[in-house]
Amino acid sequence: MPHFVRSRLALLPVLIFVTGCTTTISDTTEATTTTQPAPTTTTTASPPTTVAGAQPDSPCLVGDRPFSSSGVISAFGGATGDAAQISGIRAGSHPGCERVVIDLLTADGAPAGSLGLVGVEYQEEVGIVRINLPNVVTRTAVADTRFDGALANRAYVVYTREGHLAVDIHVVAGAAVALRAFEVDGPSRIVVDLRPDAEANAVDGATTANDVVLLEPRTAVVTTPLTVAGYARTSGAEVTVRLHDSRDNPPLTEVTASPVEWSGAWGEFQVVFTSVPQQPLELYVGAKAARNGGSTGAWLTIDATAPGVAN
Repeated sequence: MPHFVRSRLALLPVLIFVTGCTTTISDTTEATTTTQPAPTTTTTASPPTTVAGAQPDSPCLVGDRPFSSSGVISAFGGATGDAAQISGIRAGSHPGCERVVIDLLTADGAPAGSLGLVGVEYQEEVGIVRINLPNVVTRTAVADTRFDGALANRAYVVYTREGHLAVDIHVVAGAAVALRAFEVDGPSRIVVDLRPDAEANAVDGATTANDVVLLEPRTAVVTTPLTVAGYARTSGAEVTVRLHDSRDNPPLTEVTASPVEWSGAWGEFQVVFTSVPQQPLELYVGAKAARNGGSTGAWLTIDATAPGVAN
């Protein structure tokens, strides 16, 4: 059960964490994280799609699968599949595009031959491609990995509040992209292709720190109720959410989650404050003990000056 510390701010916190287990299978990456060669992830049956200024034979542009810049991107896989764990996440840059590949294994550690139902959506404001994995995928050998691309810069494996694993690909702040996602076989893998799109909105990017990714609030101006949400992997498996009138002053209010197991992946959290002072505030999310200089959590300046109720 969460422990609450209240002061002069009324709140109604709701905290939810989901965790899972891990394997010892090593990660593989293309170009940016290891030296292992990338597997072939495309076919040549479809005619190439030409993008202005790009080479038409770039693997992440070949084919007639459409690109999209917002909302639901695609759904694929079957009713059953033998993929049960993530063995690696890798990325590669090509002329005019970037490709991210998620490698999958069976429960016994063999290359997966098929995949259950997968849904992919793109939250264009914050710049996150979320790949919702089937419930039978319950293990991961990698919690997160960095890329060296101009479009995608990191991926996180997340246990969601709904109780399943997801992979979040973070788009570089300021980039404007379109993407597509699909499954390839021999063995089964998930492929996400990204390309620049001048007609798409540039993303703001998530607020990140060493041990926390803050997805909400997304804007500096906030209203009540105030939702604070994201995922974390903190030392001691505790996440603290604090509101300050200044980073140098004690918190106006503080909420800390009871210890949970963070083994293998990042865990989602959500806190809802039913009211906040109508003034500029400093929001902190991260490890409980950290305050100023030694903090590994995330700080965000928000403004609740204008009263209102969120839709």
